[in-house]
Amino acid sequence: MSLSGTLLRSIKGKPYSGKSELSDRDGLSVRISDAGTITWQYRFRFPSSPARLTLGRYPDVKLAEARK
Repeated sequence: MSLSGTLLRSIKGKPYSGKSELSDRDGLSVRISDAGTITWQYRFRFPSSPARLTLGRYPDVKLAEARK
């Protein structure tokens, strides 16, 4: 499932009890806290072990920026 701005706006800042991580594509995902804080993360392997890079928080980093 691809993420959308509408979905992110509906979650931001509100109590959240769904899945704590939602995937977009190409290793991009968001982590969502119980309080509705949304953090962008990029998942990759380096060289063979899994790693994550935090890109920033939504809405400071928009969906289009995170995908770039």
